[in-house]
Order: sequence, then structure tokens, then C-alpha cells
Amino acid sequence: MVQQILVGVSLSKDSVVLDVGCGTGNNTLLLAATSCSRVVGLDLSLGMLREASAKSCLLPLIQSPADTLPFSDESFEFVFMTEVVHHLPNVDKAMSEIFRVLSTPGSFCLVTQSHRQIEGRMTSRFFPATVKVDQARYPDIDALEKAMHSAGFHQITSREYTFSPVRLGEEYLTTVSKRGYSMLHKIPDSDYHRGLKDLRKAYKQGEQLTYSAGYTFVWGFKR
Repeated sequence: MVQQILVGVSLSKDSVVLDVGCGTGNNTLLLAATSCSRVVGLDLSLGMLREASAKSCLLPLIQSPADTLPFSDESFEFVFMTEVVHHLPNVDKAMSEIFRVLSTPGSFCLVTQSHRQIEGRMTSRFFPATVKVDQARYPDIDALEKAMHSAGFHQITSREYTFSPVRLGEEYLTTVSKRGYSMLHKIPDSDYHRGLKDLRKAYKQGEQLTYSAGYTFVWGFKR
């Protein structure tokens, strides 16, 4: 995912980058290592930031919500956000804040899943109730483009990428059995247990199921 992000931006060792919703810092560290830039990680969860800090004591980390960024205007040359937007309580305000802290010129990349991509997940086959749940949580691409445009971004473009496929195997079954995907906690227990039963049956019968993991990269620029 980081390689696809770097295709759309030119960074140097002097560039300062912000990862909004960095979580445990995986993409933050990868982008810093690949681009040699100074990357700052920001997340609302102190627990996530502690895990990120354990991976690298040199990683600058800030605890803050995305809609009140604790930075001066035009502090960052590049801002990115991966699989975070569906957690934001106020997408419009977050987009305005990201635009504010971007330098001129500056660029922003938001990685998410479209409503169509949500429908194409393996979990959507066995747990169909998760489709409605996540389509309600995830703003669709046109809504995100509109929010970015309202915030002031220009040249807004969306690109779809397909990554390593998700296969029905021991690893996937174990993850689902532990409700390792957040949307599985948001459906009724009856729907979850019915889907888990169907999933185990498909696995036991040796069904060779593969679903592509698709994401959409939405780019915006400050000129």
C-alpha cells in the first residue's frame, strides 16, 4: 500500500509528512523508511500509539483527534490516511483540518474502500449483514470527493488498486472465529454465528475461495 501511495507524491529527506490515524505505526514506519522523510504519526488511541512507540522510539507520535489537529498552518508537505475515514465523527471538519496543515503546494492521499468494494469482501458472502453496517460507516467515494472539494482541495482523483487476495484458509478462519474484523462486532450474534457455521462448512468441504482485497486511493492537492 505504501508503494502505491509514493507513486503519487515526490518526497525527500527534508519533507515532513503526517500519518492521520497511524494506529500501531506500520504504514508510518514503512513510508518513513522508503521515502527517508520525517513522518509524524497521529492517532486518538493511546494504546495504539504505545504499540507504535514500541516499534521505534524515534517515531514522532501525537495523540489527537483528526478534526482538531494540533499543528500550525502549512506544517506538512504531505498528509496520508489509510483505512481511517470510517472512524471519523466529522469527515468535513477533518478534511478542512488536513487542508489547513498542508503546505502550499501540498498533497493528501486517503485510502479507503468504496461501497462496491465492501460488497466484494469474503466477509460479505458469509456475513451479509456486515455490508449494510460498513456501507453506513464508510462514506462512498463521491461523498469523500465532495468533502475534499468543499475543504479546498483541487485535482481530486480516485484510483482503485487490488492487493494480495484473501483466501479461505486456517488464518482467515482463525481471524473470523475471534471476531478479528471490527464489523463482526456490529452485527447481531445470531447473524455472526450463522455466518461462522457456513464459513466452517465451506472450509471443511474444501471450497477454494479467493476474494480480491480492493482499495480506493483518493488524492487531493493544495495549490
